[in-house]
Amino acid sequence: MSSQADSNGSRREPLNRRLAAIVVVDVVGYTRLMESNETETHALWKEMASGVIAEEVVRHRGRIVKSTGDGFLLEFASIVDAVIWSFEVQERFGVREVERPEAAIRLRIAVNVGDIIHEPEDIFGSGVNIAARLQEFAEPGGIVISGLVHEQVQPVIRYQARDLGLVHLKNIDRPVRAYAVNRDARPGKMESGSLAQDRRHRPSIAVLPIRSLGGGAPDDYFAEGIVHDITASLANLKELFVVSSSSTICFRATDIDPAVIGRQLGVRYLVTGSMVRGMDRLRMNVQLSDTDTRNVVWAGRYDVLETDLFTTQDTIAAQVAQTLVPHLRRTEHQRALRKRPESMDAYETFLQGLYRLYRLEPGDFDGARELLLQAIERDPHFAAPYAYMAKWHIINIGQGYIPHHRKGAEEALRYAELALERDDSDPLALAVYGHTMSFLLRRYDEALAAFERAIEISPNSPVTWGLSSPTFAYTGDGAQAVIRAEEAVRLTPLDPYAFFYQTVLTVAYYTHGNYEDAVRWGYRAMAANRRFTASPKALIVSLVAMDRLDEARQVAKTLLELEPGFRIEPYCAWYPIRDPEALKLYAQRLAAAGLPS
Repeated sequence: MSSQADSNGSRREPLNRRLAAIVVVDVVGYTRLMESNETETHALWKEMASGVIAEEVVRHRGRIVKSTGDGFLLEFASIVDAVIWSFEVQERFGVREVERPEAAIRLRIAVNVGDIIHEPEDIFGSGVNIAARLQEFAEPGGIVISGLVHEQVQPVIRYQARDLGLVHLKNIDRPVRAYAVNRDARPGKMESGSLAQDRRHRPSIAVLPIRSLGGGAPDDYFAEGIVHDITASLANLKELFVVSSSSTICFRATDIDPAVIGRQLGVRYLVTGSMVRGMDRLRMNVQLSDTDTRNVVWAGRYDVLETDLFTTQDTIAAQVAQTLVPHLRRTEHQRALRKRPESMDAYETFLQGLYRLYRLEPGDFDGARELLLQAIERDPHFAAPYAYMAKWHIINIGQGYIPHHRKGAEEALRYAELALERDDSDPLALAVYGHTMSFLLRRYDEALAAFERAIEISPNSPVTWGLSSPTFAYTGDGAQAVIRAEEAVRLTPLDPYAFFYQTVLTVAYYTHGNYEDAVRWGYRAMAANRRFTASPKALIVSLVAMDRLDEARQVAKTLLELEPGFRIEPYCAWYPIRDPEALKLYAQRLAAAGLPS
């Protein structure tokens, strides 16, 4: 290599350049963690850095270039090694998070490839700068790779990839193609299916909580209900990918940059707004924003009587849809709009009952039943409280709260049918009816018919996807069960009740024979809500299937603490696995964990 001349004509040594894969690692919320507990955070990060990160770097033939205090800059000679290293590290950190949620550290990782200038203690170049900026687009616990990396690695490694499009990076002149990726080398995954292919071409949107200005807790319930109904109306449009309203609750009264929220939720568009409720009137400001450009696409103001609220919600949903999908016909909008309760009092009572239902605390669970019954009494034509009363009876049986399975099943079916009588096109009513048919009555064909109709009506409802998955598991179709459960999880990225969908995914993976994934999701579900007893049951049989008997026995002890009356024989006498041999094996695995017969 020849020497180069500087501006004075003297000779200088050539720059040491080479092509390399660049990895940037950053700790999510490091400053906040240090402020809350500086000593513990520093010690834990030091332990994980010198252990997990350094160990995997050596194993995958990489080099730690430098520490940035709250992260690392790494280089690898192989792009494949860099991406696999990223998967392995996030997996190990994820396991640590499940095992010790009180001491969790989450990472964002970005991978790029480019020509670097190499020095003994640092590397430089535009490829390094791009990797550093791409890291900001990764979700907590996630990985983002550049388009250049994706093109070269995709033929070698099987993984899920979500196209983020051309992203604009700070101080980088040209936009860069980016992909959010998750490791997966198994068949039947949602991202490789036709549904995911179709979703990539649909506008993605989330409706954030409407801010209640000057109100108290009752107004917060009311504002959440508005968000729920706008989201539900949009979710019924096949042209959109809509994140569930339960996943956006955590952004109430937040000042986070919309672009950051969009990345966390995996959407491009956000609906935000504020409301003032006084006397008998409601004033609302609503706007639709593009998180990529931070531009306001559309804004609307409403000053209405409370009696006109539901018409206003329909108008907002239709205008947002028209803005995003100009070719939608008026008939599509009308089809998407849900029937509304006639009594505002019934509506607010229903929302409070729904809030208590999934907490699974004894007082709250019983209180949820009373609130749902009150909502039914106040508006007998409102379908949703009937559907959730059916769900209440399903949970009551599944949790072992009731010794009389037949009576509970009859009540669940009665309420499910009453919900459909009020609105036979309500996707929630259809999904709950299908789950009742399958879970409690083993009428699988009727259940599947109800689920398919529900999904056709509302293809973005996590409830329809989530409740349909177990029926495929019960009938032995593990691959389809996984696909549907993954779609439910995908639609609820930040759902405070995500434990239900995580449990469903555990059951699906167990049925499909992916016991390692079943165990991973089972632990996550238990960490999210330790009172939901379906989680430990699915986790126990998965652990036994992997010969991890000591862990299975520990989880079995937890189950018996939550459900002291649990016995294998009466439980498996009604548990709806259709194949007798599969049900027998399920019972044997429960027994292997030391559960009483």
